[in-house]
Amino acid sequence: MSLEKLLAPFKPPTTSFVHRLRYWLDEQPEQMAFSFLIDGDVNATSYSYLELDRRARIIAQRLQAMGMEGERALLLYPPGLDFVAGFFGCLYAGVVAVPAYPPRRNRNMARIQAIADDASARLSLTVSDVLRRTESLLDKGSTMHGLNWLATDELDDDAADDWKLPDVDENTLAFLQYTSGSTGSPKGVMLTHGNILHNCSLITTTFEAGHDTVGMSWLPTYHDMGLVGGVLNPLFCGQPSILMSPMLFLQRPVRWLRAVSNFSVTISGGPNFAYDLCTKKITEDQLTDIDLSSWSLAFNGAEPVRRETLEKFYRRFAPYGFRKEAFYPCYGMAETTLLVTGGARRKPPVVRCFDRSSLDEGRVNVAAPDGDRGRHVIGCGRKLPDEEILIVDPDNRTEMPEDRVGEIWISSRSVGRGYWNKSEVTKETFKAKLADDESGPDYLRSGDLGFFHENELFVTGRIKDLIIVRGVNRYPQDIEMTVERAERRVRNGASAAFAVDVEGRERLIVVCEVERNRDDDWDEVIDAIRRDVTTEHELPPDGVILVRSGSIPKTSSGKIQRHACRSGFLDDSLLIVARRCVWESESGQVESVDEMPPTTQPVSVSTADSARVLNTVMQQVRAVAKERAKEIYPQTSIVELGLDSLERMEIINLLEETFGGQLPEDVLPQIETCQEVADAIIEHLGARQADKPGRRRYETIPEENFQFGKMTEYLQLKRNMQILRSTGLPNPYFQRHESVTRDTTQIEGRELINFSSYNYLGMSGDDAVAAAAKVAIDQFGTSVSASRLVSGQKTVHTELEREIADFVGVDDALVYVGGHSTNETTIGHLFGPGDLILHDALAHNSIIQGAILSGARRRPFPHNGWEELDQLLRELRHDYRRVLIVIEGVYSMDGDYPNLPEFVTVKKRHKAFLMVDEAHSIGTMGDHGRGMSEFFGVAPTDVDLWMGTLSKSFGSCGGYIAGCNEVVEYLKYTAPGFVYSVGLSPSNAAAALASLRLLKKEPERAKKCIENAQLFLQEAQARRLCTGLSKDTPVVPVVIGSSVNALRLSRQLYERGINVQPILYPAVEESGARLRFFVTANHTHEQIVNTAKAVAEELALIAPSYFASADSEQTAVGNAI
Repeated sequence: MSLEKLLAPFKPPTTSFVHRLRYWLDEQPEQMAFSFLIDGDVNATSYSYLELDRRARIIAQRLQAMGMEGERALLLYPPGLDFVAGFFGCLYAGVVAVPAYPPRRNRNMARIQAIADDASARLSLTVSDVLRRTESLLDKGSTMHGLNWLATDELDDDAADDWKLPDVDENTLAFLQYTSGSTGSPKGVMLTHGNILHNCSLITTTFEAGHDTVGMSWLPTYHDMGLVGGVLNPLFCGQPSILMSPMLFLQRPVRWLRAVSNFSVTISGGPNFAYDLCTKKITEDQLTDIDLSSWSLAFNGAEPVRRETLEKFYRRFAPYGFRKEAFYPCYGMAETTLLVTGGARRKPPVVRCFDRSSLDEGRVNVAAPDGDRGRHVIGCGRKLPDEEILIVDPDNRTEMPEDRVGEIWISSRSVGRGYWNKSEVTKETFKAKLADDESGPDYLRSGDLGFFHENELFVTGRIKDLIIVRGVNRYPQDIEMTVERAERRVRNGASAAFAVDVEGRERLIVVCEVERNRDDDWDEVIDAIRRDVTTEHELPPDGVILVRSGSIPKTSSGKIQRHACRSGFLDDSLLIVARRCVWESESGQVESVDEMPPTTQPVSVSTADSARVLNTVMQQVRAVAKERAKEIYPQTSIVELGLDSLERMEIINLLEETFGGQLPEDVLPQIETCQEVADAIIEHLGARQADKPGRRRYETIPEENFQFGKMTEYLQLKRNMQILRSTGLPNPYFQRHESVTRDTTQIEGRELINFSSYNYLGMSGDDAVAAAAKVAIDQFGTSVSASRLVSGQKTVHTELEREIADFVGVDDALVYVGGHSTNETTIGHLFGPGDLILHDALAHNSIIQGAILSGARRRPFPHNGWEELDQLLRELRHDYRRVLIVIEGVYSMDGDYPNLPEFVTVKKRHKAFLMVDEAHSIGTMGDHGRGMSEFFGVAPTDVDLWMGTLSKSFGSCGGYIAGCNEVVEYLKYTAPGFVYSVGLSPSNAAAALASLRLLKKEPERAKKCIENAQLFLQEAQARRLCTGLSKDTPVVPVVIGSSVNALRLSRQLYERGINVQPILYPAVEESGARLRFFVTANHTHEQIVNTAKAVAEELALIAPSYFASADSEQTAVGNAI
């Protein structure tokens, strides 16, 4: 889909991000632009476009007054909206932003100092808290000390009105993106407004990130993926973006998924390690009520994408609505702003198996997936519009053909100008030319090796030895320098650092030569190396290998051969003196920590409570650190144990759960020892362990918690309605119908062909049915005026229930006043805590609400996935008392149905209850309309609970439960939704009874309904309309893939005399936006054919590119079926 259509009806400027933000200020000032989750849950601060613009103007005015236009400003903000305001404040002032991260106890001060020196920064923007903490860390003679420091949260609000629009355009330098890697020689990529706008247009088009997309990011905003993907691209589209601190994600990975669920996020992602972390760390209990069905694009980049990671994540979270086709592996780098290649939306990742030996030799040969010579590689997508990607021999600069490995070269308007103040490196990296075309275009040399196979880019490694672990780049020479300084017995110039894949994870390995003496304690050497590397690089070595002096492979000129060292490690040919590899002891038992360890260091505790807190801290450290924490003391530095950031966050998360609450984020970087952690807990959380971890206390109650008009849910509804109004089309909802709705309806005096009501058999409006209702009114009145248990029971009720039970083929039935309440009260009443409810991922809201009401454990399984259900029950059945499986006869959104016999088999195998919601299948499926038991030839008694509604095939309203005598009797006397509710009105009961008897006499109505639906499906597919999974049911969707286009199409059909409602985001994901056709027995051949023709004609005018994508969608659906 084109960029213009994705952003329609808006037309934002393409001159700069300053003009872009000012455009959204004019178009949607009150709409939420950014929301930051303070606690990683629902507590948030937000900026509307109006608020963001004002904060940016306040900061920009001060910068302008200081004469800083064209200068560089360090951004040293903690995660939050202050960074967003500071970044746009720089753009608003024509100042070049330099994103970094505030110093933490001097640990990253050297890198910040190096960036400040390299950028020739004039000032630093931060917040007052960080400024106060940082002052004590600054060396008086350093560049950092000499900077102008500005706490932007203390600026005068009135200054905004004095701001002047700077002279900026697409060629203006916007910011320097410093690449992660070497501390000694940082490189800042120069990115202009034009670079960013171009890359955002690629991202938006490729991701299909329209104006109604909701993005979410926990990635650090000083990193290209977090800044461009999480901040700039959402603003490019004018879409809301939910932000969260990386630390909160690392502490508790489920916060990411819960944010996706709570805010119906459509686009979010991260490096490969993030998906691994979710799979490993999120527990079943944390997934209660998680719904990932809105997540339509889960990008994966910044480090090699692993097939095993994607497969494990999908298997783990598919029951919660995550779809495999949401995965979106991609490739990019800071030098290209962000994105270079990406795959096709709504298609599973491309996985191919290639011969490993051939790849090592630079050739590409496909291998058998199940052979031992193959290497599975994930494709990173294809070339994007308006860019050129070549595979080049890095030595002779000649282009390589497809299926040959070479360096990836890129030419694109997204490529930055070069590295700040580094002309030679810029020329080498950004100005590369092919040997046979010296006058041709400049190319960016990526330094990555890869190849094209069937037009898909596969990335295989690095030309140089850059280490990438958990999405973080480290240069081996930096680590090697640290290793050689760590201990006197390590020889200078004789160490190698590299990464290897062990047990599905990238591991950092250090090999170094040592001077050997008698009685050497090699544990001391290894401990020193691990401690120093972890402290300086925040990346603990997973393996430390000490080798004999003179044994490390070197070139003739004396350079370390890291690849040869790596090979020696893998084939065990190194001359090893001593080694320690953490994975070899990760499965070991943790020793008992019931008592305080003996210590020669003073224990800084003053009370018994303090001692208990300290003991708890040390227990949790031992539980995570395992063999690395055999001897720890109150003053032991947790960092120096060799724990990486993920492990440290795991400790904090465990402690927060134990003591109930959350440590302030600005405190976390300041605590390192066990004693400091314990002191922080006592100060901020208290010494008492929590009965219910995580419950927070609200000292002040915000307005949104006691005023309906300020509720975030209501404000979101208003934003959605604003988007609807912005299309200029009438609201299609709550239209007033002026007649009986059958195959036709009357609206505003016009008769229209009607496909928006489920009067499947034409019973509503039938003379015999209407007559029966009128007779019942004359006999019983318009209401039974009581609960049926008391005095509301009428003869028409018992007759109706007998007819339903006979029609379904079971003992008895019970009628409720509403279909939704039938499911809600039955499920909610029959099951409770200690039980398990498993339902289809596409289950109706009433089923989900009933499960929530019950208090039972609720877990969805993949749509129609009886095999996955069977596997779930193998794992979970014996953990629960009762288990209920809930499926639907016909799914009302997609028009497909389950394999009922297989579900019956699973239910019997695992001794579970089975419930079938027949709202759309009773009366329509089976030769006589008796539903799914007749359709499949299944014995009705094989299903424990048959639920149906009276409003669709039976021309009335209400719902029923049909089953054995015992369950009906129990519900009749105890179900709250029945006992404490008025009985079904006499007219409705009589109408349903008459309809049921009429269907018994005229079963051809059911047959005619399905024949008409099959005709509509045939006509629609002949015109290349995507009908999804629908087959042989009265529900036929036409999937449009765009809410705006679905809305427009519905309106155009209305103008042509056809009434059909659009189903828009968030009711379905944006890619599933559709028109839903309810086909009835009353529709004529002419009405159906003319409607299908009109849909195709109008859609061709609204979205000409639809039919190309629809072909591939329909093919994919066919393959799935």
